[in-house]
Amino acid sequence: MDKALGGDGQQALGRGTIRTVIWHVMPLLLLAYLANYLDRINIGFAGVALRHDLGLSATMFATGAGLFFVGYFLFEVPSNLVLERIGGRRWIARIMVSWGILSAAMIFVRGPASFYGLRFLLGIAEAGFFPGILFYLVCWFPAVYRARMMGLFTLGIPLSTVIGAPLSGILLGMSGVMGLPGWQWMFVLEGLPAVILGVVIYFHLPDKPADAKWLTPAQKQWLQGALAADPSQPGRSHLFETFRAFYDPRVLAMCFIYLGNISANLSLAVFLPTIVASMGFSPFTTGLIVAIPSAVGVVGLLVIGWLSDHFGNHRLLLICTLLIMAIGLGAAAGFGAAGASAIGIVALCFAGIGIHGMKAPFWALAPLTLASSATAGGIAWINSVGNLGGFFGPFVLGWLKDHYGGYQAGMYVLAGLQLAAFLAALALRPRRDNKTA
Repeated sequence: MDKALGGDGQQALGRGTIRTVIWHVMPLLLLAYLANYLDRINIGFAGVALRHDLGLSATMFATGAGLFFVGYFLFEVPSNLVLERIGGRRWIARIMVSWGILSAAMIFVRGPASFYGLRFLLGIAEAGFFPGILFYLVCWFPAVYRARMMGLFTLGIPLSTVIGAPLSGILLGMSGVMGLPGWQWMFVLEGLPAVILGVVIYFHLPDKPADAKWLTPAQKQWLQGALAADPSQPGRSHLFETFRAFYDPRVLAMCFIYLGNISANLSLAVFLPTIVASMGFSPFTTGLIVAIPSAVGVVGLLVIGWLSDHFGNHRLLLICTLLIMAIGLGAAAGFGAAGASAIGIVALCFAGIGIHGMKAPFWALAPLTLASSATAGGIAWINSVGNLGGFFGPFVLGWLKDHYGGYQAGMYVLAGLQLAAFLAALALRPRRDNKTA
């Protein structure tokens, strides 16, 4: 893939430049996304205690957990357009500090109303973070590296469960320390890292390659030239093009595919700890078991991200991962008691390869479905509509649990949603003015 970026000397310069950018930018972004998703999924680990202490049904708990994504949806596109104008460093730092404070403020929840309200405000505070980072990466990495960088960045999703599941189990075990329930300790101690990282990003993360003091003049020149030659590189946002992207069939298909993915991902994040805990395990053991599918997902994400860039066929890899998700979720429902068995965990491990692995080819493909002047708003639109799956999936799973007494029906719905997304991906084609699929 590097051959597309120049002769031997330029290739060596390019590889060195990209390695330098990776080491200076990606670790901080990965930590930021790890903190982000940890704050997003810890509601699932607090679920049993919260439902007991606040008197919530499964539907009420799922509604509160999902209201996060309503606030997120409403403010996502405006937030990303602001980020484009004032720079990633300032806006991403603002997002992280505000969501970290609100996440820690969950200790003040006393009933359904305060639970609903704070979750909604948390979604508003976080709006713009993920698409803002994606837009930031597009402005730093040429297309031939992008799927690998998207895969590296989105490692924060499965790692948040691999690390956060046992960590949340330990913090929930602090119940009674200083008279506080364990779930309050969990929200405080898992919310503060976002505030700290937000401050670090403000002082460390450059807005664009020209501002990077750790790049040599030759490296800056190479990177700016490579980005300028990239047909999928975003231009200045154009309001008409942005709004036209909202109803473009390609963009709507991407929205639907991502909604299906987030529905599955967040439904498992919210309810899998409760499903596993129903088998009689301690909070710490529950956390370890819950982490297994995400640990497998880490491997799937890295391998699929590499394959997506190596073969340059993001759409084909996306189609494969959607089929893997559908098969894994269907098997968990049909043979594994929706995850409450060893067979169910194995099936969810298979599904985890698709759930997490699809993000690398998906987000590498997303800019190719957008006009360059609609990239910032279009990416935000895809992400905001897709993240409504964080409301839809858990709500459907909780509602079906209350009405049918188990999680199998909800798992079948999630599996069917992945099949529908698979069909949408089969029909998807990038824009004619973008050469890479």
